[in-house]
Amino acid sequence: MPVWKPESKKLGPSKTRDNEVVYIAKAFAQQAELDQAIGQVKQVLGPDVVRLRYTLGQDWSGESAIFFRIVLSERASRRDQLWNSTSQIETAIVQHLQPLEQWGVLPYFNYRSQSEQAVLQEEAWA
Repeated sequence: MPVWKPESKKLGPSKTRDNEVVYIAKAFAQQAELDQAIGQVKQVLGPDVVRLRYTLGQDWSGESAIFFRIVLSERASRRDQLWNSTSQIETAIVQHLQPLEQWGVLPYFNYRSQSEQAVLQEEAWA
């Protein structure tokens, strides 16, 4: 009499469904409101921030993130001012915008001086 072996039985596609809830960060779902909130933050930052741009995406670990690209004035990007300028900018953005708490995204900051952008002329920073 033949013996049935489960591993030899061919199975078709799974009939189960994945009904887990998918979490979408508020920043992705309500980008118009995020744009308005960032516009308000720009007013608080002052003349040291020449330009503030951002993109939404995922960081290296797959977490939802907001990547800020900030062009600094020449004064703010001087070596003796850089740490102080960037710390104040990051603090202001985090306090006013609350990227993680209100929008569900981790903030990342990249800086460039006005003169550096003039040489590189990257459209994403314009």
